[in-house]
Amino acid sequence: MKLNKVFKLTVCAIFALPTSLFLGNEMLANHLSERSEYELNQGDLLACGGGGGGGGGGNSPAARKAKKVKKAKAKVMFKKRKLAEAAAAGDSTAALEAEIKALEAEIAENE
Repeated sequence: MKLNKVFKLTVCAIFALPTSLFLGNEMLANHLSERSEYELNQGDLLACGGGGGGGGGGNSPAARKAKKVKKAKAKVMFKKRKLAEAAAAGDSTAALEAEIKALEAEIAENE
């Protein structure tokens, strides 16, 4: 019985070791397709001048301000929905109203 288990382990090791070396230990992580896709695209990125970042359109002060305003507007809409839900449920809405006023002041300041 022990010889049978040893034989099975030996056969599994003979199969698993070359397979894991060939796939780069990514067989269990399921990243083989992502890794190969990354390696294919990495050459294109380097040929085009790098992997991105740097002087794109999102780094100027105006772009940062616009992004901040957009985030604040989304928060205001979310808080207004929560305010409507709290009012319908009969809960206190003073804290939500204060948060909405603060966000609207921030929006007016940045626009």
